[in-house]
Parts: sequence; structure tokens; C-alpha cells
Amino acid sequence: MASNNKEMIEEIRKQLNVVNVQLIDPDKFEDADEEKVKEIHSFVTSKDNFSPSEVTAIASELGELRQS
Repeated sequence: MASNNKEMIEEIRKQLNVVNVQLIDPDKFEDADEEKVKEIHSFVTSKDNFSPSEVTAIASELGELRQS
């Protein structure tokens, strides 16, 4: 189980099979709301497959949390 935002984001990125890994850079989430990252992490790790719309929605949510 991931213990911090960076580890959770790395697991999310791996589970989603992101082709361009720079789109979800774990370093950009170090100060993000940990509870929100945990929610996304929990959802992503609970599923084996994702529809394209789910991946888009997850990426959008992560984009909202990412630091500039």
C-alpha cells in the first residue's frame, strides 16, 4: 500500500498504463490534498480495466490536484 502522494501517483500511473508518463509526474503531487489522492488511488487500484472515459475523468481529476 502506498504511503504518500508520490507513491500513490506512481501506482495510479502504472495501473492506468499511461503512455506519456510525464503527463502524470509524481513530483507534481507532493503537496496535493492527500485525501483526494487517496480517493483516486483507492478507485484506480480497485479495478482491473478502465474505459477511455474513466481514464479521461481520472486524468482530469489529477490535473486539478497537480501543482503548477
